[in-house]
Amino acid sequence: MYQAYGVLGRFLGHSLSPKLHNSAFQLAGMNRAYFKWEIMPEDLEVFMRAVRILPLSGISVTIPYKEDVMSWLDYISPDARGIGAVNTVYWENNSLCGTNTDYLGFLAPIRDMYFDSALVLGAGGACRAVLFGLKHLNVNKILLCNRHMDKALSMAGEFHVQAMPWEDRHRISADLLVNTTPLGTAGHWENHSPWENDLFPFQAVYDLVYNPLQTRLLRQARIKGVQTVSGLSMFVHQGLEQFRIWTGQDFDPAWAEQVLTRYLSSSASNEN
Repeated sequence: MYQAYGVLGRFLGHSLSPKLHNSAFQLAGMNRAYFKWEIMPEDLEVFMRAVRILPLSGISVTIPYKEDVMSWLDYISPDARGIGAVNTVYWENNSLCGTNTDYLGFLAPIRDMYFDSALVLGAGGACRAVLFGLKHLNVNKILLCNRHMDKALSMAGEFHVQAMPWEDRHRISADLLVNTTPLGTAGHWENHSPWENDLFPFQAVYDLVYNPLQTRLLRQARIKGVQTVSGLSMFVHQGLEQFRIWTGQDFDPAWAEQVLTRYLSSSASNEN
């Protein structure tokens, strides 16, 4: 009998989590399977009760439930409490536990870089892990811009960073620019960029969007000679941390990036 895992969210059409984890399970010869669970908000309580009854062995949590699931867990890790969100659910000693691997995934490709300042665009759920990670990197000056200033102020106050109006973002220079907005994502937002300016006063640009691999923002930055970081690296490394929690084993992140890159390229070809 196999163990069941999956991703919990609302809209999961573009999720790469099943491809990542099922490929890793298969490579390791594990009798486990990973599914998608698209759940309506009004059905979340029923689903979380079913987690205990079935039981499900592990869950990746994505938008919009990273905060909501916390009330259904027996234990929440200090990191997840600090971030204010859970993206990984697992069992330990018959207790249903939650943690957050997003910030570890975010840090993986930039851990050895030095940034004195950072500009973060967007104040949604992904922003929490980014701000938490930047604090761990001891970035001295962190600025946060969001279309809705009230949301930026709330998030900035929670993480003790500085909020700036969205309209002022092009006046800011920083060592690192991080996009946590959906602008650039495959589909409706693919031709959009959160940075509509010819000047790129950054050492590096990090786009959390991973589908497509080369977003408009990253293409803009590369043309200007700025170092770029794709969201695929963050996605793979947060998934690696989940895999470790669930199985006690590792997979090679370089192998995983190759698998997902081929998958994304094949999907794009089939759509054209």
